[in-house]
Amino acid sequence: MAELSKRMRAVADFVPPGYIAADVGCDHGFVSIFLAERGICPGVFAADVRTGPLMRAKEHIERAGLTDYITPVLSDGLKEVPVGGETGAQVMIAAGMGGKLAVRILSDAPEKTERLLCAVLQPQSEIALVRRWLSENRFAVTAEEMVYEEGKYYPVLLARNCRCPENAAEISRAQERERLLEKRLEGAGLSGAERQEAGEWLGRQLMSQKSTVLSAFLRHTIEKDGELLRNMPPCSREGEGDGRIAKRRKELSRRIRLAERVLEMMET
Repeated sequence: MAELSKRMRAVADFVPPGYIAADVGCDHGFVSIFLAERGICPGVFAADVRTGPLMRAKEHIERAGLTDYITPVLSDGLKEVPVGGETGAQVMIAAGMGGKLAVRILSDAPEKTERLLCAVLQPQSEIALVRRWLSENRFAVTAEEMVYEEGKYYPVLLARNCRCPENAAEISRAQERERLLEKRLEGAGLSGAERQEAGEWLGRQLMSQKSTVLSAFLRHTIEKDGELLRNMPPCSREGEGDGRIAKRRKELSRRIRLAERVLEMMET
């Protein structure tokens, strides 16, 4: 049976059982194989825009004896993947890619994205951009996890489509957790803008569950940004270079303060 890295196992564990999945950017197909072997998904579309990785995924699928369950698809995002109905994908997986690419995939085929039940996302960068897009396009993050692996922190999101009635109960529970978190953040003295920034950067569900990995990430951020700040040259004169340094100092100081206040809130 296929084995996955810690972060990819976290992605697979967020896939709701019983639905057909589209594994977008499937690479070698190991997540698709994992989902099919364990009966989590009755079918999977293993999609990739690159011919080479898709051919290797096809070889792995054939070797696992899963050609009846996994369909390789050469596709840029969801463009060539069937979505919705009885035979199309209801769940999209997009893991191991940058936040901008994940947003582009979600945006490029809106008629398909709107038919998804949910999306499991593991952005490698620009996580705030992804969370903002989801909020603006009627997807609610109902579960989050942060995984630490090989010296890096990886967020994993389960975003449910607000258009789907079957998601109503999970979305309602997530919104209640967010309301309680909002009160705690406000009580900790964070302004509206700071609460918004913290939510998009760190994840409201992660903060509300007091994730120990998120706490470790915040400590790491405080230490790393503090060291960067201490090692920056002083702004001794006016000039373009000094302007950039001053701006960077301000950004680092703001992020450290926000991390410290969120960490304090989570530990009380």
